[in-house]
Amino acid sequence: MSNPAFMSVSIVGDRRQMRSLYQKMLRLQNRKKPLVKNGFYYPKRWLGNLVVRLGADWRDVDCRGTWDNLQLNDKELYFFTESAWHPPFDVLRLIKKVYPGLEIFFSAEGDDWDSYLTNDAEGRFYPTRYAFDLPSDIEYCDTIEEVAEKLSDFIGHPIEPTKEAVFAAAEEWDENEERIDDSINLKEFEVVSLDEV
Repeated sequence: MSNPAFMSVSIVGDRRQMRSLYQKMLRLQNRKKPLVKNGFYYPKRWLGNLVVRLGADWRDVDCRGTWDNLQLNDKELYFFTESAWHPPFDVLRLIKKVYPGLEIFFSAEGDDWDSYLTNDAEGRFYPTRYAFDLPSDIEYCDTIEEVAEKLSDFIGHPIEPTKEAVFAAAEEWDENEERIDDSINLKEFEVVSLDEV
């Protein structure tokens, strides 16, 4: 899949509505054949199947992707999506329309998609606010203090725990790094509402 986008979704609220959505998704992924014929690599977990099961036309809802890791416990319904180009926000809006008693939280990001988004302002399910690619790994942090500490360890000198200082240190390291393929790509998760995306 070109330019994948990844999204974690946590849903809380009316227990019956949560269970109904979970059962629909579980039945779809356990079918012998997909509800709608499609060319996705996990055809039974294609989001278009869910769109149809929720009563909409998959051609009218942006649903280029699949879900995985479907879980339901006493407090939340969780699943993960992988989609082409951007997260399937239309599918979340459809879920909200069909199940108005549910509250949907998400954290979304992508390899070449240049946004990191969450609607979990309080950090109830998704407290991560920063992601940064180092030449050797990707790090996720909840606070700027955490970022400063990890970046300080990588760079080898202390960095003041402010956004300005952290971004400046990453930029300075990039400018002085001789290996052209090595860089520090620091991103801040933007808090948005589902209606905004």
